[in-house]
Amino acid sequence: MENADIIVDLLVVLTLGFALGLAAHRLRQPVIVGYLVAGVILAPGTFGFDIAYERIELLANLGVTLLMFSLGIQFSFAELLEMRHLVVRVGFVQIGTTLVVAFGLARAAGLTTPTAFLIAEVVSISSSTVAFSLLQSRGALERPHGRVATAVLIAQDLAVVPLLALLPVFSSGSANVVERVVLPVLIAAVAIVLLVVLGSRIVPWVLRRVAIVGSRELFLAAVVAIAFGVAFVSERAGLSLALGAFLAGVVVSESEFGQQVLGEIIPLRDLFSIVFFTSIGLLIDPAAAVEDWRLIVLIIGLIVAVKGTLSAAIVRMAGYPVATAVSAAVLLTQIGEFSFVLASHGIDLGIIDDRTYNAILLAAVVSLVFNGPLTTLAPWLATLLGRLPFHIGPPLPYDVEPGHAESELRGHIVVGGYGRAGHELVRVLERRGFRYIVIDLDPQRVRELRERGVPVIYGDIANEQVLRAAGIAKARVFAITVPDLVSAQAAIRLAKRLNPSIDVIARALSSSQVARLDEAGATEVVQPAFEAGLEFVRHTLRRYGVSLPEIQALISARRLDYYEEERLRESER
Repeated sequence: MENADIIVDLLVVLTLGFALGLAAHRLRQPVIVGYLVAGVILAPGTFGFDIAYERIELLANLGVTLLMFSLGIQFSFAELLEMRHLVVRVGFVQIGTTLVVAFGLARAAGLTTPTAFLIAEVVSISSSTVAFSLLQSRGALERPHGRVATAVLIAQDLAVVPLLALLPVFSSGSANVVERVVLPVLIAAVAIVLLVVLGSRIVPWVLRRVAIVGSRELFLAAVVAIAFGVAFVSERAGLSLALGAFLAGVVVSESEFGQQVLGEIIPLRDLFSIVFFTSIGLLIDPAAAVEDWRLIVLIIGLIVAVKGTLSAAIVRMAGYPVATAVSAAVLLTQIGEFSFVLASHGIDLGIIDDRTYNAILLAAVVSLVFNGPLTTLAPWLATLLGRLPFHIGPPLPYDVEPGHAESELRGHIVVGGYGRAGHELVRVLERRGFRYIVIDLDPQRVRELRERGVPVIYGDIANEQVLRAAGIAKARVFAITVPDLVSAQAAIRLAKRLNPSIDVIARALSSSQVARLDEAGATEVVQPAFEAGLEFVRHTLRRYGVSLPEIQALISARRLDYYEEERLRESER
């Protein structure tokens, strides 16, 4: 049956994607790597699989739309407004600098001016889908490098429209600058304003009316219709499906239904995201890559080495430390969906041929496959660069908080990171009158805390000088609330060396990290998901009349068993 072909293709993609995604997870790599490799294996020129890309592309677009929609729900207009300075100072500067340098190097390599400009455009744009997925999987969306990378990705998404508008200038046909460049940009700007203004008024009203009905199926249908409706309007206005879906998610986040919508959409998002990442690998013609390896190497070098170096330097020049600059830059060392749009448009205009297009696709897949492992190596690379005898960029904008010199601090609490966990801890410490000092890597957050009179130091918890400035040698407790495992391990070892008797409590993002933090020297490790489960136990047993002392005894015993089990499990690996 011809109608069953898409079902067979979907079954093959999901099965192989699942198998290789599981293998990638076992190798402690992002599952995205497994999905991409699955796509390369299923590509027609590899092992002869008969997977029709046209059919999979439709499902892949569903995955992109749902993923960007769910990401938009996790933001708000207030957060986006806070990022506007980063978008301009870092995002647009990064795009412009990469565009100019990549174009110059491509021309120096012998490419024609139109081809060099298109490749420079392709290189300057990163995959929001991949970067956000990596940030989510590592719980780093709220980390400084996550916020910087998000600002750059937003700027890149906005830049797609003018970059597309510039391509006709290099086509063989005549180009009216006003008609082909200025007009599309103006239309796109008006479309964004209309989507945000009208959407913020209409979408909450629609969801409120549907919620009154009380039907979960109708609510889900309305959510999906809003996501794809706004994405469709966005594409018709010259923007992209992904950017439109992201804006729709931001609009929904402003309503009281944001979290419910996110919960409904996550299963669909995760399913179709597998198809999207696998579909990228399907585009490759491995046989043609042998003849064009020089061009492929050039593009990969521009993506990884040139864009990565420029991005790190720009973030560092904006006042962020080396660790943040490197971590944010590594997330951007790939190209993805918007780059494919630019390349496809280049073929339509006759700027590049099929062989150049295939080289761009292969370079994209290579950059995406290696992006996950590179993000894992980012902390070590940052440490290596930090040991160099010279430093790029301005001095760090914040030093030790006046009035809180190391000699004045004694018996206090050092709070590593002012995220949600750190914020709650500080609230209690302030109410009880305990002395404390906060260490955080986000300059904006540090500025806000100082304005409120909170004792804070700008810096990395894994930096010895920063810990000394926080008086770690005389502190009683070191609370490491950041989810970054590498930084947490380094900070624990430093703190124990400077103060062997200090009590260290650390946060494990997953159960597998418990033993590693314990091995590093943590006095106590907290795994948020498990602790949430204990709170469910406490509440449920209390409702059934179990006494508080008995509940506390049960919880304490279970907590002791759980963390001991994790330590034993890790030691057996």
